[in-house]
Amino acid sequence: MNRFLAACIFTLVPFGACAADDFQAVLEKAREEGSVIVRITNPSAPETHAALEKAFNERFGLSVKLEWTPQGAPQTNARIITEASGGAGSVDLVGLGSAEDVEALRSRDLLKPYPWVEVFGKELPELAKAVDEVIPDLRGTTFNLLDAVYGVGWNTNLIKAEEVPTTTMQLADAKWNGKLALNAFFLNPLPTIAYVIGQDAMLDYAKQLVENMPILQRGSPVVMQALSVGQAPLGIITYHAAVAAEKKGQPVGFKLFDDYIMVYQGYIYVPENAPHPNAAKLFTAWLASEGYKVAEQFEAIPRLSNEGSEIAQLVSDAQAKAGAKIAMPVSMSEIKAQEKLRAELTKLLTGAGN
Repeated sequence: MNRFLAACIFTLVPFGACAADDFQAVLEKAREEGSVIVRITNPSAPETHAALEKAFNERFGLSVKLEWTPQGAPQTNARIITEASGGAGSVDLVGLGSAEDVEALRSRDLLKPYPWVEVFGKELPELAKAVDEVIPDLRGTTFNLLDAVYGVGWNTNLIKAEEVPTTTMQLADAKWNGKLALNAFFLNPLPTIAYVIGQDAMLDYAKQLVENMPILQRGSPVVMQALSVGQAPLGIITYHAAVAAEKKGQPVGFKLFDDYIMVYQGYIYVPENAPHPNAAKLFTAWLASEGYKVAEQFEAIPRLSNEGSEIAQLVSDAQAKAGAKIAMPVSMSEIKAQEKLRAELTKLLTGAGN
């Protein structure tokens, strides 16, 4: 069976829509639409946005304007869902979302599979690889723009590198009582360890951490801020946040744990009620396959599939030298199974103060 036809049938995309979408048709419609309304937190720098706009337009001979606002996927999703009830939309591209964020729109038919490779694959040869990076349940509806790879961060003015814990389990040591900054939302990203050790073991570990009086912060970016200003000497942060801090001259160190490497895929997606759907799809396909390399010239866009990158090498070294295990979901069923753990973590964290 023709791969193009198969994509239409097996992803339940109406055949007429597939037949109508070819690269030249999308390109011309994108030219007419003239803009893409982007709501993505990373890349975040204005100079990165400007470089992406310039490179995208030069690549396809367009003059599309990228209207870029840093906003989280949950907030943007809420807006999309509300607007859909009125039959309109004001957002073209959403990110960086979790698998749950993608599913929230997909379950409402506000995000549907699209034959990305069939439409754009010839012009963008690396797109097929980008499609396959997504967990199987979500392929065709979204792309992974960056891998949020978590490790331990510390304020280099407050702690020496040799004093920093080497494993996640060492964070529960009494010596870090009241000194460890953690995300107040389910202790993210630590629950990903449950994909390796199981939910019961993860809950036991979480209890030990909470007994150690962590400095709870409203989100990982705030944990990063707490480290940089010295509010906390130790915390769990992302690789790309650490790179950004280093460029700014902030006293923040970073390394991967020897036992578990926690990874969240940061998804980007085009909702069904996007006001500029063709320009949005073309830009999304380009950003996921080629454009991220432009962004990397200005800020870290870590992707473990990029074998020559620093983060890919760091992860490879941690696996080879210490036997570190990757902690991340491989299916929506695994993710949904964590609802019970999250409920228990919520109960645990209720009343846990700074």
